[in-house]
Amino acid sequence: MSIRSSLYFNYAGIPSVDFGIFNVNLSADMQEEPFASGRSLHETKIRGRDRPYFQGVEKEPLKIGVSFAFEDTWDRRKIREVSRWLTEQPYYQPLYFTDGDDRQPERIYYALVVDEPSLVHNGLRQGYVRLTFRCDGPYAYSPQSYSRRYDWQETAIEIEESDFSKGERKSVTLDTHGRLVLDSIAPKWIDLPQETKWSDIDL
Repeated sequence: MSIRSSLYFNYAGIPSVDFGIFNVNLSADMQEEPFASGRSLHETKIRGRDRPYFQGVEKEPLKIGVSFAFEDTWDRRKIREVSRWLTEQPYYQPLYFTDGDDRQPERIYYALVVDEPSLVHNGLRQGYVRLTFRCDGPYAYSPQSYSRRYDWQETAIEIEESDFSKGERKSVTLDTHGRLVLDSIAPKWIDLPQETKWSDIDL
């Protein structure tokens, strides 16, 4: 889900609806938002050579500019609470945008407010806040996913193998690690009767 098409957001574990704030778009044209992080090239120039030597690429952290509008009028107490919530975080906090459904967010940013946040209003305690979030890296994060838990019982099992050509059944034993358990006493040729033929031995 894109940032501009989302009505709500969650920052530092607090949903914006708790303060009566919504994510809004102020432009009447097509919406613009970050497509990817910026990149800078590292090159070395030497005298007498017009073409620089390429050293690598460095990606810059994402920056997200947003506008959050108040649904109702505010007072001094509410403005202070919103200011502390958005601009006084000591470290990067999770930020994601949503339409208010219960589904997990597709992307989670870890961000802090930078530059100069501004409050735009009409003098009647109505308006919006303009902010810039700087992320901790060039990428967003996927939410954690958990697989189903399976209980494993470590007990030896016995598997019966059918030999349909002789009408017999053989059993194979596996230990708790799934390894084959062999007979500790292996027969020797000298222990068999002298009249025994190779074809008589049941392998």
